[in-house]
Amino acid sequence: MDLASILEQGLAPLSGRPDSARWKEIEAWRPGFYRQIYQDFAAPVLHVPYTNSGVFLTPIDFRSMSRAKLRETPRFAIPLDAVDPATSALTYYLTGRRVVRPLTPDALAETAAIWSDDLVWAWFGKDPSMMFFYVPQVTAYQEGGIRVRPEWLES
Repeated sequence: MDLASILEQGLAPLSGRPDSARWKEIEAWRPGFYRQIYQDFAAPVLHVPYTNSGVFLTPIDFRSMSRAKLRETPRFAIPLDAVDPATSALTYYLTGRRVVRPLTPDALAETAAIWSDDLVWAWFGKDPSMMFFYVPQVTAYQEGGIRVRPEWLES
């Protein structure tokens, strides 16, 4: 998806575009993959049935990390109030277990205190097929995805 369509349509779950090549590729590779991700990454705090593949965001500020290849990549700095906390969770994998927390300012602050730059680099991309699997991410399952505003774009 290109920048113009993100600005027009927002950040939508892949399952919202079932005809997309990427959705078909993932479903062929691992059928039910996103349903399982939901069960592991969000269901423990949301307690509602799976509805879509979700939108995945990182709270990691790669721009502040000198070693980050993502440092120069355009990004949307999405304010927390644009993400519905009732349909979102904060998750990461640490000390041998998946941590799933409600998406709150306190949970984000506590997670940031745990995840130093060195810890991020130790775990980011450890599984190349799922770059963000271990490090903190927000999984947002709000209906219709996340609308974005042009002023949130940082390039």
